[in-house]
Amino acid sequence: MVEKTKEVRRFREGVENGKKRRWYSLIDKIWAIPNLEEAFKEVKRNKGAAGVDKVTIKAFEAELESHVQALQHALRTKTYRSKPVRRVFIPKADGTQRPLGIPTVGDRVVQAAARRILEPIFEEVFLDCSYGFRPGRSAHMALERIRQNLMEGFMYVVDADLKSYFDTIPHEKLLEAVREEVVDGSVLELIRSFLRAGVMENGSFHLNDEGTMQGGVISPLLANIYLHPLDKLMTERGQRITRYADDFVICCKSQKGAERVLKSVVRFLEQELGLKVHPDKTKIVNNREESLVFLGYEFRQGRMLPSDKAKKKFKERTKEITRRNQTVSVEMLIKKKLNPYLRGWGNYFARGQGITFFKEMDSWIRRRLRAVQLRSWRKIGKLHRELRRKAYKGELPRLRMTAWRSSMSMPVHVAMPNAWFTELGLCVLANLYDELHPQRG
Repeated sequence: MVEKTKEVRRFREGVENGKKRRWYSLIDKIWAIPNLEEAFKEVKRNKGAAGVDKVTIKAFEAELESHVQALQHALRTKTYRSKPVRRVFIPKADGTQRPLGIPTVGDRVVQAAARRILEPIFEEVFLDCSYGFRPGRSAHMALERIRQNLMEGFMYVVDADLKSYFDTIPHEKLLEAVREEVVDGSVLELIRSFLRAGVMENGSFHLNDEGTMQGGVISPLLANIYLHPLDKLMTERGQRITRYADDFVICCKSQKGAERVLKSVVRFLEQELGLKVHPDKTKIVNNREESLVFLGYEFRQGRMLPSDKAKKKFKERTKEITRRNQTVSVEMLIKKKLNPYLRGWGNYFARGQGITFFKEMDSWIRRRLRAVQLRSWRKIGKLHRELRRKAYKGELPRLRMTAWRSSMSMPVHVAMPNAWFTELGLCVLANLYDELHPQRG
């Protein structure tokens, strides 16, 4: 990040405006071939599906030189136009669907190229209270900041929720926010092209007059730019705000103080920024008496634990991966599907407190895998052969290979002991917890 900032400073061509310096002539840095090539590498690393033109990353890479040159020519001659994004929906925990937009690979490359140049400029301006989608910052840093605020007695928390934030950002106000730092007209028109690309859904084209599409490479940066005035306002007033993208909390000393802050924040967001604060989900939480949930964690009685919602989602996804009606190689199931999910979930949630849940889940996961293996063996003779191989001394069992209760029987544990799962390389959540909390191990 430091090197990139220094690089940006070398081509700073702004002029002094009081104490404010603005950025001119940036478009040539965006369409530079090395920048476009690095942008493609980022797009390739992030993977992703094809857009409305059905060109995949692999197909784009096969003719990379010609594609990059075509993008550069379009940007230089100001003939570049973003193609419509392909609309897809992903389910949310509350049963509704979140709309996403998938730009074409070429558009993702241009967005990444623009973000590579613009991000260091705005990083010089962004404040410490913002953590989402920023280099060198993470959700865990935001959670630790909140934990510290609560420990210092700021127990009355304004827990705010913006209604459909990404879909409701006013385009012109967003461009005004970008213009605070960047006045290169070509860059502003390029961003306008991103914003007004439109949506292709079920064969029909829809023009979007507001919002920055979730799924776009540059959308997180633009979302942070638009909410920067909120960070600035709260920081200038001495309020302890912690923001991760469009999710934010403000920790206060008293109930009355929290009420005043909430009122002023709602007024600023709705009247000044043209956003909508969700009336049902925005509230004041007295953390002495009730839990605060933020970024999947629950702050309760001085502890930071995975929330009930996060636990439920974890169990649902694990059940889906280890469904008992499949006939598979348990070793490949662990390696290809289960372990990547367990490591990702565990590394995120094991940073809180409370190892009991992780140990319970480890035991439950092993039981589910034993049930999968019994189903895959199909015939009890295979279980008997495994027991003989393990020098089982008791009477060979008679049990249903597809019954859930069979996975808890003693002979099945002998055939598939915990050490067997260690040999298969099963990720152990309790071990991840101990690695992150060596002092408690």
